Amino acid sequence: MDLEELRGEIKLIEDPEPDPERSGRDIPHSQLTDLYRLDTTYLETFAWEGSTVHPHTRLCSSDAERVHTLTRNSDVPMRLFESALRLFGDSIIAYHGRADRKGGLRYYPPIIVTFWSGFETFIRHSSELMLATTREVPAAIGEFLQEFETTVVRRGILSQRPRYRPVLDRYAVFLKYAYKYEVDRGARHWQRLEAARDLRDYYTHLDVTDPRDVSTNQVIDFIESVLLGIIWPSCEIRRTLLLGIYNMYWTWDGLRRLAAGYIEQPLFKD
Repeated sequence: MDLEELRGEIKLIEDPEPDPERSGRDIPHSQLTDLYRLDTTYLETFAWEGSTVHPHTRLCSSDAERVHTLTRNSDVPMRLFESALRLFGDSIIAYHGRADRKGGLRYYPPIIVTFWSGFETFIRHSSELMLATTREVPAAIGEFLQEFETTVVRRGILSQRPRYRPVLDRYAVFLKYAYKYEVDRGARHWQRLEAARDLRDYYTHLDVTDPRDVSTNQVIDFIESVLLGIIWPSCEIRRTLLLGIYNMYWTWDGLRRLAAGYIEQPLFKD
């Protein structure tokens, strides 16, 4: 395929024509069931998402300002995912037809950092929404999820200070208290999520004593690992944790099919 055909294919993947038959619902990719053996049958029911009869639906009063504030940022996780995937599409176009399949750092680190930011934002937003609509969550769990701690200072005054909590620890705690779902940290998808975190951490806190390259396949695997980190518990809980995540998986699959192997690395690595 020539460059213009490639541009057209990527545009159709990133901005597909609306399909009236899908009616805005998530459609699971066959790979999720055929390769990963995930049970996506809950998507075929009418109570799978947004229904008041679903056991995981929480209601709030119309004057719940905290919930309304969170709603204004509800699209940010998906927009960050989308931005990273569009950048991946740009990289496919930029590297198309190049004889040299190795070059400097340009696209891949920003894709990794931005996509993980979408994942972290999803956890933060979901946690805040859960705390705003659930009464039974212990105060210590709320502090853990919001990354602060309360201490007593002079004259018995309560003081709050920031307290860093690893993002995957917060994710596991959120799933437990929001959905009574216990994460199996030895599970394949969780292990992949930890590997994705490690790759992101490398570029966020660069170890200058360890020059590394990063390949197209690593980026593809990283993106899928993060997506599965949301899709896998959704299938276990039988409620989609982030609306649109299945459609995002379709976009990832379309782009990875068009991506040719390339390596980005520090200029003087070799």
